Amino acid sequence: MKSYSNILVSLLKGIVYSHSKYWDDLIKNEQDIKNYFSDICLDVIIDKSEGYAYLKQKETEDEENKDILRLIEKRQLVFHDSLLCLLLRKQLIESDSEGESIKAILSKDDIISLMKPFYPETTNEARQIKQINTAINNVVKDGFLRRMENEDERYEINRIIKAFINADVVKNELEKYKTYTTSTKEND
Repeated sequence: MKSYSNILVSLLKGIVYSHSKYWDDLIKNEQDIKNYFSDICLDVIIDKSEGYAYLKQKETEDEENKDILRLIEKRQLVFHDSLLCLLLRKQLIESDSEGESIKAILSKDDIISLMKPFYPETTNEARQIKQINTAINNVVKDGFLRRMENEDERYEINRIIKAFINADVVKNELEKYKTYTTSTKEND
């Protein structure tokens, strides 16, 4: 058993944050951990300044590695989840530009207010709220949003979202969502 086995398992389970009890082990054994995962075509991505680490599948197009199984599969997010991720990334950009705090924190009501303009008008508001709540839960599970301890219905945007959603695409993608919503409203 390796002295850093717990960090290996933690990385396989998902994102490791600097507040994790294994973060120091990760930094101390960084090269050994990268070598370990390299053998199975995984890169360890560590952003010390933002305080997170995760595994990423190496892109292998060479003939020698073309038949290697992928441990980490790409997957598409559903409409509600991807919309929420884009809005969270936008909030993080705005929070960073204001420079008030390292943490970007939103209440559940804030999140609902951000998302509602992208939904068609409806008489079934309860259904929309249910869809938004499901999106929140999914995005928490994916690690982009974290429930605040001891605070009811408040969430912190995890900075890992920066690694997955480029700031340059946020505005264009939100415009596409807005256009989609507008066309959906007109077709009703």
